Amino acid sequence: MPTLRHPIKAVGAALVALLMLTTPGIVRAAQRVHPSIAQIDAEARARGNRRALAVAIGERLFSRVLPVQLLEIRAAGLRDRAYVGLRFSGEKFHGAVSKAQLDRELVDAVETSFAISPQVREVDCWIVVPIPVAPGTVVSGDKAMPTERDVLTLSVRRGESATEIAHRLQAGIGVVTDPHWVARALVRGSVHA
Repeated sequence: MPTLRHPIKAVGAALVALLMLTTPGIVRAAQRVHPSIAQIDAEARARGNRRALAVAIGERLFSRVLPVQLLEIRAAGLRDRAYVGLRFSGEKFHGAVSKAQLDRELVDAVETSFAISPQVREVDCWIVVPIPVAPGTVVSGDKAMPTERDVLTLSVRRGESATEIAHRLQAGIGVVTDPHWVARALVRGSVHA
């Protein structure tokens, strides 16, 4: 019978192998060793007391490159109701973005959020741009100065169709938009990818 140089290591390795074969949780953990970019982005940008919902929405949205950078997915709720907030950057687009592309992206993000869970009652989208802040300015706490401002806000309740949302965005109904930002940040006409 051959002798083992390190019998404790051999027994330990055998036990780990046995546990991985018999314990589904360990197998799932081993499979998560290399998460996708979508999972990493979703985890990093999820906020709120319904974090798992925020991550699920983020994983779906980050499965493709979004024209407008999604900074944060906030999901909060109580009992069987949840509310989602999507905060986008008004700068640093992934290429030139037209108003039509922006509208399509917002409609898609809202529809995706509702599709993830029937508990989602409302989705709020806002696009922000940074505000220049002088060195030494207090930016956190009770006396904090704002560091960003909204340039577009949209609130959608469950039951509103994609067509209705698109119409509201195009017509500016129930949407707050900074026209100077639109003129400066968005390209005119349609852009072909």
